[in-house]
Amino acid sequence: MKWGDRAGASAPVGTRRSLLAAALLSLPALAWSQERPTYEESFARIARQQAVDDSVAARGARTIFLTNGARTARVVVLFHGLTDSPRQFESLAQLLHDAGDNVYVPRLPRHGVRGGSAHTFAGLTADELRQCADSSVDIASGLGDTVIVAGLSLGGTMAAWIAQHREVARAVIIAPAIEAGRIPSILERPIVGLADRIPNITRRAPSDTARPDREPGIATHAIARILQLGMSVLKESRRTAAPTPAMTILVNANDRTVKESAAEELARQWARHGARVSLYELPDSLRLPHNIVDPFRGAGGGPLVLQLLEDLIHDEPPSMVVRRLMVPTVAPAQPPR
Repeated sequence: MKWGDRAGASAPVGTRRSLLAAALLSLPALAWSQERPTYEESFARIARQQAVDDSVAARGARTIFLTNGARTARVVVLFHGLTDSPRQFESLAQLLHDAGDNVYVPRLPRHGVRGGSAHTFAGLTADELRQCADSSVDIASGLGDTVIVAGLSLGGTMAAWIAQHREVARAVIIAPAIEAGRIPSILERPIVGLADRIPNITRRAPSDTARPDREPGIATHAIARILQLGMSVLKESRRTAAPTPAMTILVNANDRTVKESAAEELARQWARHGARVSLYELPDSLRLPHNIVDPFRGAGGGPLVLQLLEDLIHDEPPSMVVRRLMVPTVAPAQPPR
């Protein structure tokens, strides 16, 4: 059975109660963090989440759940990028479902809101993203024996946070937003901190009537808080081993939105603490944008990129020509006696 979304409901813009319900549903289920839920419990939790989406989400922005009707050997959670919606991963989710996986693509906080705009993201917080990531793993643990998380950009940062804080089988991290691409690393932290403290600046972009699930543009507070979350994961990776045993990181040599060196540093730190880390790079010659799946403008990677992502999620040799980068595995320093 396929339980996803191809059309939104026609209800008016959600009330404060609906938005509060959406926020509450993104909170971690504390009991589930202690005990794995049943398939039926996770199914019901997603049904409630989709019901909230039906009252507040734009057409096409509803949480996607593709299920085989029962718990499967493998469940994949996909986290979409900033200003996008679960629809970003609709095609990849279908590929994974066709391969026998249960697939869960949650709508991220403040995304895909009916009548929303780039300014909607100004209130986004790192806590909301952490809570959404945490509860998504709890839900997924009832849907499959092996939990795999993957995400692009903002979603990649959330997948990295999960890898550092939760034990899942594997995290696939695609172009994570850890450091901004055009800011020198030495200035990253002070600039991000300043952007979080001064009034938000929103830059809107023309909307696409064919994709009402997207809110094109930027909100400086949202970007600052996403980068703060990414930098916190990198900082924690230097100090402590991650409970997730295997990570795959995919970077893009043509990407100017996020900094490849920050993702490479994260890979080194995880490997230094004993994790099995694979690091791949899409060559500059492909001229792919930051959003390699479905960019706002221009062409993404199409079927070749989707097949590559399926390969990485299933821990299979990449079908597409990518460069494998070396990840030094230096043992962590011993504390002085």
